[in-house]
Amino acid sequence: MAKDSLAVAIEALSWIAYTGIGERAALLKASEEIRIKDSGALREAHKWIMETSRFQNLLDWHLSQDVPDKITEKTPHGIRSLFRIVAYTRHVQMKPPADLKRIVGWGRQIIGWRELSAYEVELARVISSTRVATTSNLPELERVAVETCHPAWYVERVTQGFGRSAALRILRRDLLPVCTFARANELKTADSQRLAEKLHASTVNGLNGVFMLDRISRVDARGHCASSGQIVIQDLASIVAGLVASPKPGQVVVDLCASPGNKTSHLAAQMHNEGNIYSVELSRNRSRQWRNEMDRTGCSIATLIRADAANLPLRNQADLVLVDPPCSNSGVFARNPASKWRITFARMRELVRIQAKMLQVASERLTAGGTLIYCTCSILPEEDELIVEAFQKKNSEFTLVPQVPFLGTGGLRGLSYCQRFFPHLHDCNGYFIAKMRKG
Repeated sequence: MAKDSLAVAIEALSWIAYTGIGERAALLKASEEIRIKDSGALREAHKWIMETSRFQNLLDWHLSQDVPDKITEKTPHGIRSLFRIVAYTRHVQMKPPADLKRIVGWGRQIIGWRELSAYEVELARVISSTRVATTSNLPELERVAVETCHPAWYVERVTQGFGRSAALRILRRDLLPVCTFARANELKTADSQRLAEKLHASTVNGLNGVFMLDRISRVDARGHCASSGQIVIQDLASIVAGLVASPKPGQVVVDLCASPGNKTSHLAAQMHNEGNIYSVELSRNRSRQWRNEMDRTGCSIATLIRADAANLPLRNQADLVLVDPPCSNSGVFARNPASKWRITFARMRELVRIQAKMLQVASERLTAGGTLIYCTCSILPEEDELIVEAFQKKNSEFTLVPQVPFLGTGGLRGLSYCQRFFPHLHDCNGYFIAKMRKG
């Protein structure tokens, strides 16, 4: 680990803890703050940010055993981040003391020896500890939470929803990154096969123009194709949601919570830029992301409406409405591990109310015979099947219909026409898709 990488990682982890922003945004902000542009250093820093976030509660548990009552929520963010990185190096990577001492030495230069002086004894104890780690004395729920590196409330919900055996497979899979996928953008390229050869990428499950960008994919070609709009980096399950929606040229489409715009541009590509897409997004910053994505991908039929999707001002009757509401993001804990520490059970319950309201509002914008897509990047039944069931009880004119393509598994609670994705089964984000037809 280089000193510059450590500096960026400490700064980024501090931003995540202080503001709750995501790992990539924190990396960019940290690199700008301390003016480090070297791509190798930033890649290494990104790895440390991701892995320290992924194992956060396990690292904190180890620290609580080595230096009880010293590293708390009141400890300055930078110092706490350094301790977690040292704990990760020691307890997860199992590096020798010499590597740990080198990191601590760089930490003194980055944070300042005066600021770190009050923690020198504790750092030495973490480096030299011969303690044999055991979580066997913890209560069962807390033990599983620490060993699988998830919040205890989430462990409980997953266990209740899927059973203990499946829950453990789900939780343990989150300790590894998932694959990166992309789709060819038909608005910018017509030869997806040639694009796959250029990227050295493999196609996915017979889906034309959908690629898995594995480690042998050409990084330079990927960067050029992405910046030029020829490909869109997008998770497989999200791509499938767009294909399931299957909009037709000339239709009127509403895309709720549209930023960053991957689904909007996918809908436009399937429509050959013919028709109208009304993309609804409340956040000003995310609206800017959406506009940049439309420019990059060549989407010309989408109109941005800055509004709360739960109180939609749009009165147009649509042929297709796609609802992708804010959720717990439990399906992306493997890809964005910091997100699992931001969500709470209370916040998840609040999101469930928002999801139900957004789905109801969206349904009222559909023409007879129109299609309603409800999708989340959550695997929790409360945000998925239970939302659909409650909606159908109030709106009997909406019927679940089969989905094409169907690459996932069927929904829970007998909702076999719904489609679920799990990282441990499909090596992509966890995801849920319901497709309903009106009347």
